[in-house]
Amino acid sequence: MRWLAFFLLATAACDKASYGDVTTDPQVPPRGSSDIHDWLEAGHYLTWTCEPAPHPRRLGSGHGTNRICSNDLLRDSTGDGPYPVGAAAVKEIYDSGGRIALFAVYRKVSGEGGGDSWYWYEGSRGDTVANGEGDDTCTDCHAGAPRDFVYTVVR
Repeated sequence: MRWLAFFLLATAACDKASYGDVTTDPQVPPRGSSDIHDWLEAGHYLTWTCEPAPHPRRLGSGHGTNRICSNDLLRDSTGDGPYPVGAAAVKEIYDSGGRIALFAVYRKVSGEGGGDSWYWYEGSRGDTVANGEGDDTCTDCHAGAPRDFVYTVVR
């Protein structure tokens, strides 16, 4: 019975429901499916630079109708090469009734290039599609972005 309790505890620890890096800084989304939803529901990203309205998905996008918001670090970064640590974006993904159905979030977590240098999240509370650094659900597509895995920066 002790092995079962250990297994369940170890499995829960690998779930990445919470990374423990919860922040009150509205410019930095936390990592982890449970923490990110509290942060999103608090509306912190709404202080960022956002597209004015939802729009149909862009050519090649795996997301439906959406609206993107970029934090200051992402918005203000120019040039080539990796984005600075802390650069982030939130994408609201809408259902056919015009309601937000899912969120996609990405946050630069290391100064290197590559998909593993980003934390990726996509889902809704209780339904997680992607959650972690280098999650190939996201990186497989974002590898084709013009700069460091980012297609759209809202300025």
